[in-house]
Amino acid sequence: MISRHGLGKAAAIYFTHIWTQRIEGELKPGSKLSIYYDPHRMPLAPNYLFGTPDQPITVHVKFSENGPVHDKVLWSPAGILRHVDKDPTGYGSMLFQDFVIPADAEELVVWFDYRSSDGQVHYDSDYGRNFRFRFLTRDVRVHPVPSSENGSARQLRLAVNPRATHVSVRYRVLEKGVPSHVREAPLTDTGARDSEGHRIWLLPNSVLPSGAPVFFDLAYHLNGHTYVDDNSGRSFRKE
Repeated sequence: MISRHGLGKAAAIYFTHIWTQRIEGELKPGSKLSIYYDPHRMPLAPNYLFGTPDQPITVHVKFSENGPVHDKVLWSPAGILRHVDKDPTGYGSMLFQDFVIPADAEELVVWFDYRSSDGQVHYDSDYGRNFRFRFLTRDVRVHPVPSSENGSARQLRLAVNPRATHVSVRYRVLEKGVPSHVREAPLTDTGARDSEGHRIWLLPNSVLPSGAPVFFDLAYHLNGHTYVDDNSGRSFRKE
């Protein structure tokens, strides 16, 4: 029922000028991470030149809530540009940095600052909360339906981080080629656990309508934050 995109591919996060954050690839401990950032998210000085080291934008990264902060100045692979390609998907002119995620990383916390030519510092930090990313393929996995329940083979069963709460699906139904408004349906904690201690959550097949394609994302609450698994921006699909 769930087909994941980007498995086995190094992760990249795009911070676009339209204030979206998009993950491509598989974000997981022990792997490489690329960060692409559009400086137009910041209140740039009138004399700002794309990629100039004179007005640096720095990315700050932590791999656990109380872990050390890793700071790197973003740079332009294309050099300093007077004419930039502003692409809302993040595939245009972007600043760049890379990191290696430690094997013992618990999560990814990211924020940015920009120092303009007059010395003033501006922040891009999700209004002080910082941008937070979980290792989704570790937190959420499809759980197979027991053979004794083959009549429910189309149910959605998830094995979710045991500390997570309020697991739900956010879905749109494609009707006559037009997606409906977003609806949300909660999953039920069954009380069971898988071999790794993840709790099993259930969404009966009857909840998601049949007869038309349904696109959905998975959401869960953990450590005071809500995380959404949107399958690398493509959503999951159910026919």
